[in-house]
This record gives sequence, structure tokens and C-alpha cells, in this order.
Amino acid sequence: MRILSLLFLSFASLFAFDVVLNTGEENNTPFAVLHLRNENAFTCKEFMVDGKAHFECVIPGNVHTTLKDQRTKFFDLTFAKASDELTIFIYPKVTAKMFDLSQKLYENEATFFTKDNERSEGFTFVFSPEFSYMREYDGLDFDIPFPNDALPYVGPLDFDSKPVYIPQSADINTYIRIKQLYEDQNYAQVVTDAQNAINRYKGSVFMSEFILYKLRAQNKIYANAEFKDEQVLEEMINEAKAWTRTFTSDKNYPEISYIMMRTYINLGQRRNGEYIVDVLSNEYPQNYFSELARLDYADYLLSLGKTLEADQLYALIYGQSKDFDLAARSAASMAKIDLIDKNTNEARRLVDLVLDSNPSYFGKDKTLGSELAKLLYNNALYDQSARIYALVFEKTSRVDSEYEELLKDYALALSKTNNYQKAKQYLDLYMDEYIDGRYLADIKEASDGVFFNVPENNATFLHQRYKELMSEYADELASKALEYDAKLFFKEKNYPAVIAYKTNIEQNGSVELKGLLEQAAILELDEKLRQDDCVTSSELFTLFKDYDIASKSNDKKAMLICLKRTSKITDAKDFINKNFKEDEIFYGLQRAELSLNDQNYQASISQSNEVLNSRIMKSKEEEFRANYLNFLALLRSGEYNEAVQRLDGLGRFEMNYEMVELYYEFLVYCEKNNLTLSILKYAPRAIDFQNLKGINVYTPELEFIYLNALIKSMKLNEALAVLKDLLKVNLNAEDRAKALYIQAQVYEELKDINAQRASLNACLEINANSNWQNLCREKLGLLN
Repeated sequence: MRILSLLFLSFASLFAFDVVLNTGEENNTPFAVLHLRNENAFTCKEFMVDGKAHFECVIPGNVHTTLKDQRTKFFDLTFAKASDELTIFIYPKVTAKMFDLSQKLYENEATFFTKDNERSEGFTFVFSPEFSYMREYDGLDFDIPFPNDALPYVGPLDFDSKPVYIPQSADINTYIRIKQLYEDQNYAQVVTDAQNAINRYKGSVFMSEFILYKLRAQNKIYANAEFKDEQVLEEMINEAKAWTRTFTSDKNYPEISYIMMRTYINLGQRRNGEYIVDVLSNEYPQNYFSELARLDYADYLLSLGKTLEADQLYALIYGQSKDFDLAARSAASMAKIDLIDKNTNEARRLVDLVLDSNPSYFGKDKTLGSELAKLLYNNALYDQSARIYALVFEKTSRVDSEYEELLKDYALALSKTNNYQKAKQYLDLYMDEYIDGRYLADIKEASDGVFFNVPENNATFLHQRYKELMSEYADELASKALEYDAKLFFKEKNYPAVIAYKTNIEQNGSVELKGLLEQAAILELDEKLRQDDCVTSSELFTLFKDYDIASKSNDKKAMLICLKRTSKITDAKDFINKNFKEDEIFYGLQRAELSLNDQNYQASISQSNEVLNSRIMKSKEEEFRANYLNFLALLRSGEYNEAVQRLDGLGRFEMNYEMVELYYEFLVYCEKNNLTLSILKYAPRAIDFQNLKGINVYTPELEFIYLNALIKSMKLNEALAVLKDLLKVNLNAEDRAKALYIQAQVYEELKDINAQRASLNACLEINANSNWQNLCREKLGLLN
């Protein structure tokens, strides 16, 4: 590379900021490098404008130097000064990249691979028509420490004192991916990817690992396969032999030899397999794969009926192996042989030894664990059998082919122990998961045997058992199970469970059970009323209407409220009639309200008058409620004078929110019927109460009704006062525009043109598009 020019573009300011441009050429390709540096951190960001990238940098501080924009063949540079910061705009004309130069290599003992930051004390921008030398690698990302060097070490140099360049290779990523696939047990994909890597990366430093993982995966696939693909197995032998000749000093040599031995066994070549075992035993006696090879070979001998030879190999590994799993496997295999020979005491000793020292092994070797557990079961060693089955079952998924049989064996083994609770749990689990299971008869027989050993206070078990008996039988046993289950649920205060038996109990015909059902329904209804759960309460009311549980409830008034809430009006009226004498005032008010809602105003007037005229003592709330309903019925029936009298009578009660509701309905009626004087009298009361309580539910409807009456009555100053208060409220755009238009009308009546124009302009400034703004616009147009 040669530097063609150094453009001095530096300048000084109060904050010591530098801009330096270098240009040059490499491989006949021109480039430019722009450096921005500041003693304090500043920000630089990349933006896209019209599909083109540009950079913006903001430097805090006050610059007194006059800055001139620069134009080069690589980029344009412009400056924008403000009182407290300087913004620099960089517009590339060629491809450009920004880099953060905040890391000071000479001050740190490590270099870090980090993404570009947007805030730093220095940024560099590189401009070039192409960046052929810049490559993106998907490789390892880690920090490089230099604890023993004064400066970061850049690696070996060539004769020209330049760093030696070793390009990254994709074989690293391929190796990592294959290793991960193997750990994920995706063996078929490991074979495919490893073979592709072997073909593609000739001479790779990972070649031995590629072949190793391929053979490992093939060993997993074909080790226990029922169908022997001899061609593949022969290829494995050839590849393993080639590996051992090529990588003679590799640490994985014993493992490759082990895989070769396994392959020979799969091919039925006992002599070759035995030869590999001998070689490993002599050359690598304490190696894990040497011991594993002997154990696999012992299993092979056992399958051939060579029990004594196999037992000797197991004992050898058991006595010398330092690997817990291999020792456990040896002991378990010897126990198998002892059980076959009916040497149960020795078998029990070996099994207990493994269960105490390394129980997790049986979850790792589920085949051996299941075989040993079955032999223990057949030899009446049920506790040890169940313990091993538990460890194997824990590591077995529901989707595994052996799951059903294993669950059956585990449950049956438990049923032979004193752990009845757990036995019942897994017996029930089998029956739940396998309704038509292959072993259902055996499981059912075991379940019936366990049932009588389970303590009676185990409610969960008893409920489950009662349900089974009811579903299994249709005679006296089922009836008794129903009775016991219902009584147990009632004792537990699980009333919904008792109610769920309603049909069964009614079909059963037992008077005692029907009484229990009714009592459960009443208690559940009381609980739901207490929780204010009206939906469930109404459902219970309907479900047990023949039992009349609502009239037997401890909170009949709440029941009536729930019937109204859930729109069971007919039921509510019947309920009122049935219970009216218990509280004539309460039920009379409820009756008057229902009549009002039915628009039967005369009935509501009559019923509310009966409450008011009753000699029964009433609370203030009840008296107010009667007047409230009476007024609404009178007003809605058009009896204006009587309604006004009732409204004035309500004035003696303490003002509350419901009074505002009455005033609002009354004022709407007055506006509709052009009763301006009544509006002028009652509207201020409602508005004042709303303002007093800090609520505005009926704002601005109340104010607009009142304003209309004030303007009609030419009470313009009062109208302005109302508008002033109204415009302080957080109105929506439509209502605010309407209020300002009305205000402009009032000012027009008062001949205050300037105030009128101000109101209209304020109306138009609202961010909305409404008819009221259109009216404001038209009126303002007439003024102008």
C-alpha cells in the first residue's frame, strides 16, 4: 500500500476535536480513511436516506473555528453548528464502513471482539469502491489475553516483518456442528455430515475427528439393530483400519478399536472381535474403552451360552475398573447370572451394592436394568425389582416403545411390596393411559388386591376407587360406592362434587342421599352468594328449582339481586311473591323497580306509593329509593306536575349521585318539551353537585342543556360563566368545538367581535374535523 496524499482537515476547538483524512491506493483500488477523534465521547450513527447510507456525528461543545464544507471524490462533508454542539454529516459517494476506535490496544492486556458502538472517543470511516479484502466469518468469537506481553502479540511475522496470514476455514464450524449433532443423538445426520466433511476438507486438521464421529454414529445406529447391513459394517471395518494406520498416536485409538470390535461382533466374526479385545487388554488395560470392549464381549459370550467365560470377564472388570458405571454394569451382569442360577442371596447382595453406590446407572442402561428387574421379580425379590424399575421408568418417555410394558412391570412389582399407595398410583396410571392395554387384566387384578390394603383415610384413593366401582358395576356395589363417595365429598365440603352426582342420586332413589344432595346445593348456593357469583348462583337456582333451595338460603335478598342481574325476571317476580311477607319494604321496592323496567309505570307508581304510605318503619335509604322510583315512573308516564313535586320532595334528602341522575333525566325531558324555566331552576343544582364531588359523568350534556336555556333567556353573562367553567374540563375535540362555537354565539349577542373572533379561532385550532368546526369556519369567514 502506498499513501498518495495527506489532506490536512484538522482544526482545533475548545474541546480538542480532530478530523484527519488519509487517501491511498492498494491493488490499483483507491481508498480514503477519515478519522474523527475527540477527548470526550461523542456519537456517530449510520442512516439510510433514499436507499443511500450516510453518517451523522454529534460532538458536544462550543466550536469557535469557522468550518467549511468539504467535497472529495469519496464523500461530501458538511457541518451544522449549534450553541452547544456540532453535527457533522458525511455523505459517501462509494461504499463506506464505520469502525469504533475506542479500544486502546497498548493500554490493555486483552483485545476484544465487539460489535461497533455508536458512542466512542474516536471513529474511522473507510471509503472504497470495493472491500474485497473484508470478509465476514462465522467462526469462534473470544477475547485474546496478553498477560505476559507489554503490547498485544500479533503472531508470527514473515521475512518482511508482516504478520503471517492464516485464513479461517469452514471445517471448524463443520466439526462443531457434527459434535453437537452427536450430542443431540441425531446419529443419521452425523453420518451424512461427517462423510461430506471427509470428502470436502482434504487435509483438514479435523479429519481424524470427522472419521471418529462418523464411526461413533454408525456404531450407535448398527450396534443393536436387528437387521445387519453387512455392507455398511464391512465399510466400517475398512474405515476403522485405515484410521488406525493413519492416526496411530491419536488419543482416540482405543475407542476406534472398540468400535471395530463391536462391528466384528455384529458381523459374527468372533475370532476377530476376540483379537481386538486381547490387543486392548494388553496395550490399554486401564482404558475406559478397553474395559467397555471386554464387557460387550462378555455380553456376546453370554448370548452364546458361554456363561462361565462371561462371568469371569464381568468379575475381572468389576474388580479392577475405576469407572463407577462400568463397575455397576459388571455387578448387575453378574447378578443376572446368579439369578439365572437361582443364587438369590449373592444376586441380592450385588444389586443392593449397585443401588446404594450408583443407582443412577440403571437409568442410563435401561435394557440391562429392565432385564435384571424382571429376573428379580421372577425370583420374588420384589423390593429390589421395584427400585430398579423406578430408576428405569424415570428415564423412559411416554413415546418410547417399551413404555407400556415397563409401566406394567413397575406397577406389578410395586403391588408385591408394602408400598400400596405408590402401587395404586402406577396401577391407576396404567389404566388411565391404556384403556384397552395389553396387560389390563393383570393390572386390574393387582389393583383389586391393593385396594384392601390402602388406609381408609386416603380420600383421593377412595374417590378414585368408588368411581371405578360405579363405572364397572351396575348393581348394589355401584349404589354403595355412590353413597360412600357422595358422603365423603360432603364431609370434605366439596359440594360441587356432590352436586355433580345429582342425576345418579335421583336415579338411585335413596331418601338419605337426596337429602344430602339438597343440603349440599343449599350450602353451595350460600357460598356463591357470599362470593357475589351471580352466574353460578342462578344456575344452581335453575338446576334445583324443584328443591326450592333459594327459599331455604340464608341470603334470599342476594338471591333476588342475582336473579335480576342474570335477567331471570320471571323467576325474580315469582321469588318476590313467594317471599314478600318476610320484608314488605325490600320486596316492595324490588317489585316497583321491575315494573319500572317493564315500562309498567302505573304499577310502579302504585307499588312505590304503597312503600311510602306503609306504616312499617323504613330507613332513609329505603325512603329515598321509593321516592326515586316514584319520580321516574311519574316522569316517564308524562305526569309532569306530580313528578316536579316528587323531585322537590327529594330535595330534603342528602344530595347523592343518584340525584344527579334524576336531574339529568328530568332536564332531558324539559329540553325535549321546551320547559326552559324548569331547566334554569334545576340545572344549576346538578352542575354544582357534580363540581362539588369532582365528577363529570353527565358533563357536558348538562352544561349544554343549561346553556341553551340561558341563551334563550338572554342570560348571556351567566352563559359565559358556565362556558368558562366548562372549557376547563378535559372535553373531547367534538364537545370542545361545540362549546367554543356557543361561546362565540354569546359574544356575538354581546357585540364583542374581538372575543367572538378569538373563540372561533380557538375552535379552529382544535385537532379535529367536526361539523362544529365547519360552523366556526363559516362564522369566522363572515366576520372577515
